[in-house]
Amino acid sequence: MSIFRSYDVRGIYGKDIDENIMKRIGAAFSSMSTETIVVANDMRISSSSLKKAFIDGCNKKIIDCGCVPLGVGMLHAMGKHDYAYITASHMPKEWNGVKFFHKNGIGFGEKENKKIGQLFSTIRVKGRPEVVQENVTKLIDNYRSYVRGKIKISKKIRVVLDCGNGMAGVVAKQLFSDSGFDVEAIYEKLDGTFPNRDPEPSEDELKELRKRSKNADMGIAYDGDGDRMLLVDNLGRKLTPEQSSYLVLLGAVSEKGPIVANVECTRLIDDIAKKIGKKIIRVPVGHTFLMQAVSDNKACFGMEVSGHYTLPYMAPIDDSLMVSIYAAAVLSKQNKKLSEIIDMIKTYPFERVNLECSDEKKFIIINNLTQKFRRKYKNVTTMDGVRVDFPEGWVLIRASNTTPLIRLSVEAEDEKTLKTLKKKFSSTLKEEIMKSKK
Repeated sequence: MSIFRSYDVRGIYGKDIDENIMKRIGAAFSSMSTETIVVANDMRISSSSLKKAFIDGCNKKIIDCGCVPLGVGMLHAMGKHDYAYITASHMPKEWNGVKFFHKNGIGFGEKENKKIGQLFSTIRVKGRPEVVQENVTKLIDNYRSYVRGKIKISKKIRVVLDCGNGMAGVVAKQLFSDSGFDVEAIYEKLDGTFPNRDPEPSEDELKELRKRSKNADMGIAYDGDGDRMLLVDNLGRKLTPEQSSYLVLLGAVSEKGPIVANVECTRLIDDIAKKIGKKIIRVPVGHTFLMQAVSDNKACFGMEVSGHYTLPYMAPIDDSLMVSIYAAAVLSKQNKKLSEIIDMIKTYPFERVNLECSDEKKFIIINNLTQKFRRKYKNVTTMDGVRVDFPEGWVLIRASNTTPLIRLSVEAEDEKTLKTLKKKFSSTLKEEIMKSKK
């Protein structure tokens, strides 16, 4: 599969992507961007050299923000310039790439990323950038000041932050301290090898965070570049994205507009929306679709199962640091513990299964299953992958846009129905994958 994916450019460093390739990507991006481009990078081992190569390929004015969390550079660019951020986000240490954003904070869509891929193949690299180096300390201070102006707490609560040796470590603890929280941070030191846990918090047990959260009011874990988060309650339980959204929405309910959620989100978000009198708008998986729908529909909140959230009250950008401190501020205004708040809402049995499948075959398999399911079932939707709805639950099979996987998501009214649906549809999916190998 091409490194030019639906939401970004991504590949294994030294195999799929290197400095020569990144230089051409910079040239392609600058040919279709604003006259000034804001550029920054994460702490991965190859990010600094890849950023330099990207800038060398550009032929415009470049504002280099250095090594900062994704949201810090985005806030600096917002409303003025397009933004390129060198990162592989939540992917393993061997990976790297770049994300592109318009000046309104919305990421480049699939067609735009493919267009960059087309230009990449033919463009002549002129490479005469005019580079302005920003002061990182000043950028961080501006970000802290902006967030502090948005957050008010009712009482001091204790929050434990797991920065995962990722970019959140640059500013997260200071953000929470600025607003009056009693805060403890672990794995703050930047380390692109991710020595303490997986850069994707949902894929890690988060043992240390969960243990420490039992002596706090809540815990928060961030991914590699700080655009995903996961909440932990005072009993050390990892919250689902829908449960985390409920906490945020206890505050955001006063904001006008609907809620945007992707097709993978469980029916719990529908229950929450109904409870607080909000409409749900469903979108395909991907932060670009999420951000675009939030903007188009003037939504009060947007969420993805992957841990991406956006809260326009804070800023019209995809930044989990801002959303996480807002969630903590909402908790500070409650008379109940986080565990008690979460236990007030019903959850449904839900499971997601990832099956390996080559990038070349996975979309063909989805198309085959779509035809098969349309012949067999009544309620079939194809907004993103293929989803089948039943009175007692639903099944979604979709190809990952970022990894060689097909994901099977199943939700049901009870555990027995969940097991039945999972067994039936996982067997069907496995058969299709096996057929594709013959």
